[in-house]
Amino acid sequence: EMNFQLPAEGISVGTITIIAPKPLVNKDNTNAVRITTSDDINALPVRGVNNIVGLTAGVVLKDNAVFIRGGRIDEVGYYLEGVSITNPMTGGRAVSISQDAIEEIQVQAGGYTAEFGGANSGIVRQQLKSGGSQMKASLEYITDNISFKSGKDAFDGKKRLGAYWYGYNEMSAVLSGPVFDQRFKFFGNVDYNFRRDPNPQPYPGVNIGSIVDKESGDSVNLVVPAGATYGAAQEWTTYTGTLNMDFTPIMIRLSGTYTNQRTDIGGYPVSGFMNKRLGENLVNNGTFNVKLTHVLSSNMFYELSGGYYIQNSVTQDPYLKDNFWAYGDSAKNAAVGYVWERSANDQQYESRMGAYTPPAIRSIMGIAFTGDGGTAVNYSKNDRTGITFNGNLSWNPGKNHSIKLGGEFQQYTLRNWSGVGGQNTFARTIAEDLSKDPNANLAEIQKSLLVGAGVNNYGYDVWGNKTDAGMEAAHKPIFASGYIQDKIEYEDLVLNLGVRYDYFDVDNKKMVNPAKPELSINKTNGELIESGWDDVPVFSEFSPRLGFSFPVTDKTVFHAQYGKFVQQTRGLDMYQGYGRTGYELRYGFFFTNPVGKYIKPTRTTQYELGFTQQLTDFMSLDITGYYKDVKDQVIFYQQMVDKTSPYKAYNTLANGDFATTKGLEMTFTMRRYERIALNGTVAFQDAQGTGSSPNSNRGMVGAPVDGVVFVPKYISPLDFNNALRANLNVDYRFGDDDGPALLHNFGVSLLMSYNSGHPYTRGLGGPDLEGDARNRYPVEPLNSSTTPSVFQVDMRVDKTVKLYDKLSANIYVQVINLFDARNIENVFLRTGSTTDDGYINDPTLSGKKISNYGQQYVDLYKAMYIDYYEQYQDASTQLQTSPLFYGPPRQIRLGIRLEY
Repeated sequence: EMNFQLPAEGISVGTITIIAPKPLVNKDNTNAVRITTSDDINALPVRGVNNIVGLTAGVVLKDNAVFIRGGRIDEVGYYLEGVSITNPMTGGRAVSISQDAIEEIQVQAGGYTAEFGGANSGIVRQQLKSGGSQMKASLEYITDNISFKSGKDAFDGKKRLGAYWYGYNEMSAVLSGPVFDQRFKFFGNVDYNFRRDPNPQPYPGVNIGSIVDKESGDSVNLVVPAGATYGAAQEWTTYTGTLNMDFTPIMIRLSGTYTNQRTDIGGYPVSGFMNKRLGENLVNNGTFNVKLTHVLSSNMFYELSGGYYIQNSVTQDPYLKDNFWAYGDSAKNAAVGYVWERSANDQQYESRMGAYTPPAIRSIMGIAFTGDGGTAVNYSKNDRTGITFNGNLSWNPGKNHSIKLGGEFQQYTLRNWSGVGGQNTFARTIAEDLSKDPNANLAEIQKSLLVGAGVNNYGYDVWGNKTDAGMEAAHKPIFASGYIQDKIEYEDLVLNLGVRYDYFDVDNKKMVNPAKPELSINKTNGELIESGWDDVPVFSEFSPRLGFSFPVTDKTVFHAQYGKFVQQTRGLDMYQGYGRTGYELRYGFFFTNPVGKYIKPTRTTQYELGFTQQLTDFMSLDITGYYKDVKDQVIFYQQMVDKTSPYKAYNTLANGDFATTKGLEMTFTMRRYERIALNGTVAFQDAQGTGSSPNSNRGMVGAPVDGVVFVPKYISPLDFNNALRANLNVDYRFGDDDGPALLHNFGVSLLMSYNSGHPYTRGLGGPDLEGDARNRYPVEPLNSSTTPSVFQVDMRVDKTVKLYDKLSANIYVQVINLFDARNIENVFLRTGSTTDDGYINDPTLSGKKISNYGQQYVDLYKAMYIDYYEQYQDASTQLQTSPLFYGPPRQIRLGIRLEY
């Protein structure tokens, strides 16, 4: 036997990085969790967070709005860095996020743990990128100006390689790495975007030429080029940053994103084509967060975080800005460079001329056109801020239990000043009143005009000055929650048991007796009676969440989930200036967008069952089925009044709608194998309810029959339901030294998307069928018709080349709607078509017009109301929706990305 004593010798080696692929099957998941990483995002042939989220099973993307498992638009919760960024007023995402700054997007389509709330349908969690151990930089530029034309050719109406130039430009710069030493790492991104036409449509152009109206004397030369529309440009810049500080065992992370955006508002492409004076909408939004993580021991740590949210918006004339008293003053308009253009119709009526009379709308055969020089918008503004604090403690007391408890506090400050129409007539009214009484009080005249126009103000006084006093104070709702959950893990069973407590204080006031509005609002002068208003009660609710996971093998996992969810409706349905409420009640008109001062939270019960199977080392399949029952959704309702009340019955919002949704979702994942990677989803859904939105039944709420107000009792398919929706992404890519040298780092990504269309109801009625539901009646059961199915193919082709040792360039071409398919998204309700609204072919509606004006009227009507469907879009604007007739036409974009 021989023994050798080996000397001990230290050997220094560099950092060893171990990279392992994420498991295809996660046995801990007790609900459906779908994750898209930054690498996945970069390879996709689409851009935009909503477009990426829309590829997830269970998600319906309709009119650029996200709906999850049959829930309404405001039932989706959005988180950034663990802090809610859901818009408190409208629902949806309140903060703009640069795609290049996102590390990961996680979608949970219901069934989430007790940690999350305020969203009954699903949550979208987004995580920002962090700096690494080495300095990195990138610069990317994308444009659809593939023929490098001059900006003066932006509206030439010509195609390039089968696509119009819609004015898409994006530039993104990234810098990241350590600061001083490896304990401090930062990430920064600046993303600039310009869209000449943010929502491209396959508009064919108009070339009718000169038209003269013999009655009014007005004339237009109607020539509108095809392709991009004028007066809709959008420009914004987003700044994003993170900073990680490692003070082990304490880690601090700072993160934030801020966007300033400007959008032109110019009316419609045809009726507003003459007016080069555009309005503008200015928006600033952002969120700033700090998070502290403290590791107390090997089995315990806690997290504390705080966030600040900001969003404000101003709509105004870009020249006179907030001086809306001058919008109708020709001298003050001329002082900023706009001399009003007078039409022949203006010249005929001398009595209407004057320094304070804006140009009249040009009337051509009864169709209105906007002349040049007049203000395009009325002034309005809002301001929303919010603070968030949350914390949690995670503790693993043994090998089987993982206990987590925590809570969250949110408070918003909401201000609004809007609803004041006809601002370009104010100067004339003031001039007339002062000419009658030179000693009249100007301030009183102005206040009377604002109140008489129905100013909707809270958080601002009537004049638009910020205030927190009395009945004009800002709304400051509070949402708080607490939860505890325990994940219990055994070899063949994982349980996730939790309970959540939610607290809602909406900081609103309601009438002491809605059947007697006179106790709250003076019928004669509209003054508010403060004693006639009570605070809306606080709501609270406990919600159990139970999740189960059964790992049959390391490659097969079954999961089941049961949970109750509760959320307060969006502020848009609850908040309105009390003076505006009085204005609507006193005048008694049919207001299409009322609010409900006393709306309780919506409640949802969901069941989920599914399994995940790893088919091979690189392939998996997930199948999940679910059932949802939703109660107390917001409904359009007519409040009856006491027989002795001087008021009439009035429209309001209340709880009352309900819905049920059931569906089956399949997700197929194939990691890259032999150059090819596949990701596919198929979702079957049956979403039915008594209303798709709070205003769904507004046309049925008219005069009560036998004193009974209409309340829907039967469910029908919801507007945003897709019975079948599927996506398939195929990515074929060569590696560094793979294949012929010319194909090194070359790849092609194809995205195929399909949906079966969405329900709608055929109807008959007056000319304004879509806009005025009071005169519309269905000719079939509600939502029994379906729009045509949609199929679209998008493509990205790219190649990466190495320029220097550490500098590379990725050059790519992205094609939206490769085959230029004319995908129909919405239709005229009278005909179910996009090429005929039923008006011209119905002599009872159009016969007199055609008899008076002949074929020229038919051509003009078709151009404006069929090809450009302006009347349909106008109705949608009134109802605070934004549906488009078609999916995007073909768009070709060229991009280059430099990386160091």
